[in-house]
Amino acid sequence: MDITELERKIRDFINSPRRQSTLLNKRAGWNKLCSSLDLIGDTELAIAAYPSLCKTEGDGAAYLIVYGILQTLLLQQDAAKHIADVLGIKIKLPKELQQIRMIRNSAAGHPGMQKENGLVKSCFISRFSLSPLSFELMTAYSDDKDYEMSHVVIPKLLETQNTYLGELLEKVIKELEAQEMEHREKHKDVKLAECFPHTISYFFSKIFEASFNSSAFSLGAIHVKCIQDCLDDFQAKLEERGEWNVYDSVNYHYELIAYPMSEIKAYFDSYPEAKLNDKDVYIFASFVSEQIKTLEVIAKEIDEEYESKS
Repeated sequence: MDITELERKIRDFINSPRRQSTLLNKRAGWNKLCSSLDLIGDTELAIAAYPSLCKTEGDGAAYLIVYGILQTLLLQQDAAKHIADVLGIKIKLPKELQQIRMIRNSAAGHPGMQKENGLVKSCFISRFSLSPLSFELMTAYSDDKDYEMSHVVIPKLLETQNTYLGELLEKVIKELEAQEMEHREKHKDVKLAECFPHTISYFFSKIFEASFNSSAFSLGAIHVKCIQDCLDDFQAKLEERGEWNVYDSVNYHYELIAYPMSEIKAYFDSYPEAKLNDKDVYIFASFVSEQIKTLEVIAKEIDEEYESKS
């Protein structure tokens, strides 16, 4: 799986309603996560453009390309670390990626002075050896230690980066998958659709009857409460999962239901002073009934998602 596909899979996880809602509670972390994911994609574009730039001639262009590609690799590694950090996933850069960081720091980060094992070192790119594809790097030390020469081949660095950075991002994805499956396993046996039993149509029929038949009026308030209990039960179960106020569709229908439910309740609680008449109650109750049918469909979809293994 390539880096771009791995980036997409991580985005899919963090944009799921429950996880996104949790992450958005810490705005700085969310911004850091989004910036880092963008950086993964942006650096992949830069790396993809690198081969065509290698045809460019001249020492100045070669320096610019070498500095740029080494910095790109560092940025990409930092982005992967930041993604894992925000998601609370521990990762450690393997020695192969750490070696790339050392090359970048020596050649294009802090070549003038660095410390290594108590020694001060300075690094030099040999201009004679320089091309967009490779260069010789000389390292001189502060004591009598002999200088060192190393041959840096950038396409090999790119290949190494792609392999080991991909493994890091795959580890992040596997951990996100494990967390999601654990959450689903914990809640899958609690069916949200059961919050809306078949008897709910009976509750509405009693409200319709109570609004038109004075002898059945006392049943109205009782069955309004039965319907409200169903709605409250659905909300409570979503809250237990950390999913209340994370589904826009659920929020939308609850907002639509709130006013007519309060008006129907007021009708039965304050009759005959209520501002509604029997036809108003019928219209409002019919509207609520349709909205609850939609909520039941949404509940079933969520139940199916929790039963899924992927």
